[in-house]
Amino acid sequence: MKNCFYFVIILFSFCSCNNLLKPDCDESEKSNRETECLIIFDKLPVFSTPYLNAKGTSLITGKQCECEDIGRWWMQYKNYLKKGDTIIKRKGELIFSIHKKDTILRFNYECEGKIYK
Repeated sequence: MKNCFYFVIILFSFCSCNNLLKPDCDESEKSNRETECLIIFDKLPVFSTPYLNAKGTSLITGKQCECEDIGRWWMQYKNYLKKGDTIIKRKGELIFSIHKKDTILRFNYECEGKIYK
């Protein structure tokens, strides 16, 4: 009986934690819509942190600027980024673009297997 009790407690804890670890996709969608970053990388952002802190040249003003974001959306694209690339994430949109010299990579926001547009 005692073992059964422990089993039920462990099972309940696992199920509860599993649901807590799932992202709130609707909330993330809203947050990502508010993000804007239009920059040419002068140097790559630091990849040791999940947060974006990119320095470069603004596409709008042509002056030095910084894009900061506490969301983790951009980390999934780090393997595509090189110095001199342009990233475009417009406010109100859920498309993240990386413009290279000869290629444009466009990514839709995806959460839990669902593509948001």
